[in-house]
Amino acid sequence: MYPYQENVLKILPEEEWKDIPKFEGYYQASNLGRVRSVDRTIPHPRLGSQRVKGRILKQSIYYNKNTISEDKIVDLRVSLNLEGSSYYFNVRRLVYITFVKEIDFYKDGLYVINEDGDGFNCRLDNLKLVTKSDKSKRAFSKGRVPTSYLSTADRSKWIKPYGGQARKKPIIQKDLQGEIVAKFDSIAQASKITGIGEKEIIGVAKGRYKQWRGFKWVYADPN
Repeated sequence: MYPYQENVLKILPEEEWKDIPKFEGYYQASNLGRVRSVDRTIPHPRLGSQRVKGRILKQSIYYNKNTISEDKIVDLRVSLNLEGSSYYFNVRRLVYITFVKEIDFYKDGLYVINEDGDGFNCRLDNLKLVTKSDKSKRAFSKGRVPTSYLSTADRSKWIKPYGGQARKKPIIQKDLQGEIVAKFDSIAQASKITGIGEKEIIGVAKGRYKQWRGFKWVYADPN
C-alpha cells in the first residue's frame, strides 16, 4: 500500500508536513507524497463564516501508455482550490517544490521524475530533478522512443526541408491529457530527439491531426 492511499487524517511513521508555497494556511504536502487541506475558517453566505476541518486529498491516477515500449507511465495528480479557482498539480512536482525549491518549467525547463520509475511512489527521497536532455536519455534507455533514420539523419544537406519557417519555431510536446512532456527549440530538434517525423509534428501543431503516436504538439511562444 502506497502512502497516498491512506486517506485517514493521521501522521504516518516518518511523515513530515509542510505548507505548499502560495497555499500557506490552506494546503500542505508530506514527504511521503500525501496532500492535505488544513483546518481553516471560510466565508459562509448565511453564518458569515464557517470552520472547516482539514482532510487528506484524494489523488487522481493518470495512465499514459507508451506506444513504443507499451509501458504504462503513471502520474498522480491533485486539485487545490483557492478563492474560487482550481489549480491542478502533478503530485511529485508539488512535493518537490514544497520540500526542496520552487521551479518554473517555462523558465528553467526542469522536470521532476520518480527515480525508481514508479509513478505511485512520490516520496521525497524518490524524487529527482532532471534536465530535458536527461529525461530524453532516460526515455531512450527504457525503449520508449523509437530509433529511426529521422533520429540520426544529417539534415544540413537536405535541399528543401519540410515546412520552411514552420520547422524553425519552438514547439511543445504534450501527452493526451495536456500535460507538458518536453519543449524543443525547433521542429528539427523535436524530430531528432523523439523520432517522430517533422511533417507529422507540424501536422498536429496546425490542427491537421489531433495527435500522433500518443502526443499532441503546439507551437510555443518564442519569448
